[in-house]
Parts: sequence; C-alpha cells; structure tokens
Amino acid sequence: MSRRRDLRSGVAALEFALLLPMLLVLFVGVAEAVLYLRSWYRLDRTAAEVANIASQFETLSAANVAQLFDTARIIAAPIAATASSGPVTARARTVIAVVNGTAGGNTLAWSCSRGDAALAATIAGRTSLPNGFLVPTGQTVVVVEVINAARPWEALLRLLPGTVADPGPIRTYAIVRPRQGTLSSIGGSCPA
Repeated sequence: MSRRRDLRSGVAALEFALLLPMLLVLFVGVAEAVLYLRSWYRLDRTAAEVANIASQFETLSAANVAQLFDTARIIAAPIAATASSGPVTARARTVIAVVNGTAGGNTLAWSCSRGDAALAATIAGRTSLPNGFLVPTGQTVVVVEVINAARPWEALLRLLPGTVADPGPIRTYAIVRPRQGTLSSIGGSCPA
C-alpha cells in the first residue's frame, strides 16, 4: 500500500513539474495582457481628453499648449505620456497638431510635441488622416497622439525568444473639431 502511495505521489510531482512552465507562461501572458489593456485604455482616454480640452479654446498660445502637455501627463499617470528619459517603459511622447481643410485637401496648420522624439508620430503632425478622412474646406480638426514605448508581452518575449511578434509601442490618437475658433495658428512657438 505505501509503495503504491509513493508511486502516485511521484507521478503527481512529475506531472506538476511538467505543467509548471506552461502555467507560468499562461500566468505571465494574462498579466501582460491586463497591463497592456490598462495602459492602452489610459493613454486612449488621455488622447481623447486632451483633444476635447484643446477643442474648447478659441485661440491657443504656447502657454496653453504647454498646459495641454501637462494635462496629458497628469491624466495618463501612472503611465508615461510625455517623458523623454529613463527606462524604456518611461519613454513616451505626446503630439498635438491642427489640420486645416482646403480646396486642395488637408494641410497641416501646426504641430507641437513633448517627449521622446525617437518615438515617431504616425497620425498627428501629418496631413493624411486615418481612413482617408478629409477635413471639410474651411474647417479644422485637432489631432492628439500619445505614444508610449512600453512593449506588451515583454516578459513573454524574454521567456520565449523568437516565438512572439513584437507589437511595438502603444499608440493612441483622437481627432476632434474645435468648438469655437479654428485654432489654425498658435501664439508664439511650440513650448519646450
């Protein structure tokens, strides 16, 4: 009887040892997915809120744009939205731009950014907007893009090199039409 019990406990220990790596990968994957979704959602809300706030101004000055960058940093906390130094997870960039609609198509009125310049914007600061969106002639839109260098699945990439594609940085954007003015120029130059 005791020998049979010893064999069963040995088999259970072996099964556990074989399943443990898969359970750890599953646990790390779920934790990474939750962290990624939390970060993406926070940055998406940051882009939307900053665009909404910017759209309420009749005119924008360099000081207002600086306040918008500070607002992005506060809304996104504890996720970085404008940091330019430190570990990879703290590298981030926020870009605020205004695109005018003209008879010839979209034109960039101005663009300012704060944060890590190595994180290139793909929406803000460009005339081609997502899905071929054309700004109606005589109107403008505020475009806010928030980029964070945090890479989801980083822990999994370290555990299983070569098996998971690197998704790159987290990127979110918001496009909003100004409520009062056209915001097609800012007073002064972009804040540092």
